[in-house]
Amino acid sequence: MDEHIKTPNKWYIVMAKAISHKQSSLILEKLGCTFYLPIQKQLHYWSDRKKWVDVPVLSPYIFLYTNELDRKIIFQTTNNFHFLRYENGLATAKPDEVETVKLICTYSTNLKIESQPLKKGDLIEITHGPLSGMKGHVLQENGNLRFHIQVPSLGQFASVDIDKSWLKVS
Repeated sequence: MDEHIKTPNKWYIVMAKAISHKQSSLILEKLGCTFYLPIQKQLHYWSDRKKWVDVPVLSPYIFLYTNELDRKIIFQTTNNFHFLRYENGLATAKPDEVETVKLICTYSTNLKIESQPLKKGDLIEITHGPLSGMKGHVLQENGNLRFHIQVPSLGQFASVDIDKSWLKVS
């Protein structure tokens, strides 16, 4: 395939690496990207005041609307983001899914999206990374990103640094 042929735009899902949602927006704006950062205005209370603040709803995820050629250029230009992978390719969202997230973020009640909690004994499937597709049991959780997982097909225990979003309860 010719590298210079533009493919249709898609909503890619990117993760910001250790930068705030405001910094993420500024970087993507400077690159001239079309993106959607799911933010909701929430009323926060302190002992001496209350204030409306912008709160990222799906932190650290951002929807980036681009084509394959421009995606590669963005990836080469900055190391502040990485593209989320799903199965054998890059994770994308359908336009109606992005619109639904936009609609949800307009509600005035405080919104918090949480992943399904994992607990000892849960049968899980690894959905991303080198162990993708394997099933096992959670033996214990050490912090937010380290799990001791028994994977019977390997005949041993695997102790891996893995994003909680890469695991699903079977």
